[in-house]
Amino acid sequence: MPLMFVLLFGGLMLAAGGAIDVANIMRVRSNVQNIADSAALAGAAQFRLGNSETNVVRQVALSFADSALSSANIDGTPTVTVNEAERSVKVAVAARVHMQFVRLGANSAYGVNSNAIARAGSSSVICLLALGDGSTSLGVGNGKVTASKCNTHSNSKASDGLVVEGLGTISAKVICTGGGYVGAQNAFDPAPATDCPEVSDPLASRAAPNDAKCDFTDFKVDIGLQTLRPGVYCGGLIIDKPSRVRLMHGTYVMKDGPLALSNGALLNMVDASVYLTGNNAVIYTDYTTSLDLSAPVAGPLAGILFFEDRNAPADRLHQIGSRIAPQLLGTIYLPRGKLVVGQLPTDGVLGFDCKLQALQSHPLLANLLPKVGLLPCPLPPINISLQSAWTLIVARHVAINGGVNLVLNANYDAAPVAPPSEAMKNSTILVH
Repeated sequence: MPLMFVLLFGGLMLAAGGAIDVANIMRVRSNVQNIADSAALAGAAQFRLGNSETNVVRQVALSFADSALSSANIDGTPTVTVNEAERSVKVAVAARVHMQFVRLGANSAYGVNSNAIARAGSSSVICLLALGDGSTSLGVGNGKVTASKCNTHSNSKASDGLVVEGLGTISAKVICTGGGYVGAQNAFDPAPATDCPEVSDPLASRAAPNDAKCDFTDFKVDIGLQTLRPGVYCGGLIIDKPSRVRLMHGTYVMKDGPLALSNGALLNMVDASVYLTGNNAVIYTDYTTSLDLSAPVAGPLAGILFFEDRNAPADRLHQIGSRIAPQLLGTIYLPRGKLVVGQLPTDGVLGFDCKLQALQSHPLLANLLPKVGLLPCPLPPINISLQSAWTLIVARHVAINGGVNLVLNANYDAAPVAPPSEAMKNSTILVH
């Protein structure tokens, strides 16, 4: 009996001890995974702070992991791998759990391995974001995007979500696409990163202006120099003569009509914003017009030039065709629309051939605007927004063509107008 009791008691003690060891292994495994996750995120966040040298990113992640392991009293060794092209950080942690009751042969330690991969999104340094899915969510055809200090991003998961054709080029700090891309190798600088995580609408929480009443109805500007006051423009605002129009401080609501410029019109916005809501509420400027625009410094639409109603029809067409537009200081926010910077396509969703077409007005506006004559052919190359301290474009789809070089600067401290704070938030993402 005493022998049986000893054996039974010993077995029970061994089982209890084994349960304690197993619980300790599970605790360490959970802690190690959390440490790997957090260290990867900490490293990837450096890409978004402008401190993106590989050695710095690696050291930040490694130091975080070492410190966290020490604080948790875990015997572990972290390894960090940085992928500069994908802006990702992989952290692998090999830990050892020292067994108190169960020995695995001559070894009293049990190995626990965890790893995590985090990739930096691009919201805090983004200057061009195409929110939509499908083919050519972001496209450049015989035009250019120059964004040397900031990033371009297409959310589309399609294999051709990012397209550059003809003599088009994209140059940016980072070019990212949720799917694949189409275009010659020398059309991109640097080569696009593919399978990038989706970037959510950075302005989704920004409240829309009130459009309850009409202050003006079917407003058309006469020739000459005019200064307009803010309010609700029911039927939109039409400037179809060689007029110089200034929008002073405030919010201009285009309700059930466009902001449309043609026939040599010039629009100057100073500390002003335009909200587009209802039927035919689109932006349209033809190639004869000029723009000089600066968003509000403060107020509910601070930092925003154009704001499209989130209930607008999908893929509604907006065109900035102006060949003289030195300053677009602010955010062009068209979450439901397609923005064409250049000319309305005559072939597919990008291609424009001025040899084949007399310039037509926007398809929604044919009855509102006079037709303009033939474009000069070939179209001379032109820089758009070159003098802006910064420009941010967020739209469902974006197309650049017609010889336009869309310059997207990111000198956020060089202007009294600050970018929307929502667009600058950190959004590094765990991808594995």
